[in-house]
Amino acid sequence: MRQRKAIVVGVGLLMASAGAAAAADYRPVPEPPTAETYAASGFYLRGDAGWSWLDWSAAENNANSPIAGGGVGYQWGPMFRTDVRFDYGFDYDLGHDDNASIGTVTANGYVDVPLGFPVTPYVGAGLGWGFVTGDAGDDKNGLAAALTGGVTFDVNQSIAVDVGYRFRTIATDGSLFSSDSVNDHSVTGGLRFKF
Repeated sequence: MRQRKAIVVGVGLLMASAGAAAAADYRPVPEPPTAETYAASGFYLRGDAGWSWLDWSAAENNANSPIAGGGVGYQWGPMFRTDVRFDYGFDYDLGHDDNASIGTVTANGYVDVPLGFPVTPYVGAGLGWGFVTGDAGDDKNGLAAALTGGVTFDVNQSIAVDVGYRFRTIATDGSLFSSDSVNDHSVTGGLRFKF
């Protein structure tokens, strides 16, 4: 009888110590981020398309062209995001049977102005490199800058529609923002995919 009691007590102590060890190893599962937290920060991909108007002394015509671009970025908080984007304008008619295509790669920063609505206005600026490829062999490249402004509309916590205006300048024959630099104005619409 004593032996049976000793076995029962021993098994009970063993189970209690195993339970205490398991409780010591227990770590609660972290809460998933809220929709607000997710929307305020995280990586995103972007794609844009629209129309561009060239403002360049070498263009005799009122040259315009479709423009498209894409990039990857990061939303640092509800009011600031950055991205690296590539934008390309196709076959601007410069006159004298000469067409040119213009591309830029820029690193950009944006200030979003949250208003508590699904629509958020923003302003931004970027710096990078640009290139002009002409049919007549007059290829050029140089420092590029961009100024932008627009609005975004959050479709859900993962997708936002972006409509904006962008001014680009490429210092191919002088300084940025001069009459000799390649300047264009564009209006684009696009999507940002957050992940």
